Amino acid sequence: MSVKQVIDAHNEGLWLARIRNARAHLSRSEARVADCVLHQPQWFVNSSISTIASEAKVSQPTVIRFCRSVGCEGLQDFKLKLSGSLNRESSVQFSAIAQQDSVEQIAHKVLGNTASALLTLRQEVNSDVIEQVMLQLKTARRVDVFGLGSSAPVADDAQYKLIRSGINASARTDAYMMSLCASRLGQGDVAFFISRSGQTLELIEAAELAKTHGASVISMCPVKTGLAKKSDLVIVLNTDEHRIQNKPAMLTRILQLALIDVIAVGLAMSTGVVLMT
Repeated sequence: MSVKQVIDAHNEGLWLARIRNARAHLSRSEARVADCVLHQPQWFVNSSISTIASEAKVSQPTVIRFCRSVGCEGLQDFKLKLSGSLNRESSVQFSAIAQQDSVEQIAHKVLGNTASALLTLRQEVNSDVIEQVMLQLKTARRVDVFGLGSSAPVADDAQYKLIRSGINASARTDAYMMSLCASRLGQGDVAFFISRSGQTLELIEAAELAKTHGASVISMCPVKTGLAKKSDLVIVLNTDEHRIQNKPAMLTRILQLALIDVIAVGLAMSTGVVLMT
């Protein structure tokens, strides 16, 4: 599938973007239901009204009111539209790479998967959280960026771009040093964790230590993971790349780098720094 086809498919079904745009005009309780949709759209489709209400900490009638506020007749109608949108997107999001694929096929699949993942991220990124992250980074006394495995180069990239923006930043990519570095952070400092899974024990322990010593904890990871639960701010990054054969972390790495670029450009615009490649 070509990049144009990927873009066309996404433009047909921007249901999540519609929910995000409507969120600012919803009541506080309805906005909590919207957050459940945005963070876990497939879970929402598969869940009962009682489960949704419990997760959002609202009443069941509030769930119905939310659905009507965004132009649906009720929960079932909303689920049908959301499911249809997700199905359109998932049909183009991921193409598994087969052993017998030619180089041309591999190139089309890898680049198509990447284009689709970036378009999905553009649709789902929470700009309010990004703004809060930028403010914390800009005003921090010191920023330590933690990353392991495939996220380690992303932490290095974040360090470089934060330093370019005039921020005192250091990348921490040694698992044995993470707890020590985290324990040296304090009030006014920021611990910024980047993780594909959000379940890496060393990162979770370092986040807990940093928070205990008074530092703010920011994470870029999947929602409702061990790392997310230890964080003050979470840049949610959920991917389904377990469906891709070979190089399972490649999409997450690209999306992580893209989000770092968003933060870096935002910081540059607010501080007047000229970013260089």
